[in-house]
Amino acid sequence: MKNLSVFVCSSDAYSDLWPIFFDLFHKYWPQYNGAIYLNTENKTYKHPHLNIICTNVGHQSSFGKTLRKGLDKVETEDILLLMIDFIFMGDVNTDKMAEYFKHFKDHNLDSICLYYQNYRAFETTSSKDILNVIPPSKDMFSFQTAFWKKTMLYEMALPHENPWTSEWFGTKRANKIKLKLACLAKDVVIPINYDLAGCLHKGQWLENAKEHLESINYKIDYSKRGFYVKPKASIKQRLKAKRMYVSHGLKGSYWDLMRR
Repeated sequence: MKNLSVFVCSSDAYSDLWPIFFDLFHKYWPQYNGAIYLNTENKTYKHPHLNIICTNVGHQSSFGKTLRKGLDKVETEDILLLMIDFIFMGDVNTDKMAEYFKHFKDHNLDSICLYYQNYRAFETTSSKDILNVIPPSKDMFSFQTAFWKKTMLYEMALPHENPWTSEWFGTKRANKIKLKLACLAKDVVIPINYDLAGCLHKGQWLENAKEHLESINYKIDYSKRGFYVKPKASIKQRLKAKRMYVSHGLKGSYWDLMRR
């Protein structure tokens, strides 16, 4: 996978996860020897077996600014986007990763999501494993885990947006520009083996991560973050979320959609 960089979306608040994430990265993907850009603010991290480049973008006021400044540091146009709170749980299929990256390049796609997503409509491609997403779709845009053109990913998160509003408004932007997006077919085994629920929720550990780490005898102190317990949904929470999306829309997301 020539001229590809891995970009790990993170922040200094997740620095306690860096050793875990990269130990498992190396354990399950030892074949990878390219650049790994870790999006950091002021902290740095090194791993004895991996070429990690910390972006050190400084403290930013939003997710969108942090992501964009980190992407500015990446030297390649093509990236594999990973999130720090999705830990590897099995061997990476390097051959399939290379196959899907070649498809991404050969068909000049903006992104390939490396797992199945339940979009509205698909069309088949020259690969039995890969489906093109036909816009529009209310569920079109998702950050990870995916190959991306860096310049297109940059467009998907405006400076004032957080992870949730960037995906929500990013979906609308993707529909407007007819993002050239593909994903894996429903029954295809994902080439990067991890639980799609992630390992954290709202900064706390999920049981699936604990079960895996214990199964490989990887010892950590779970008490620092604690375990997530899903609360009962409330009208107050729904109204708070609605206000967040409207607020970010008024800050510029609505106007961005109007100009496209």
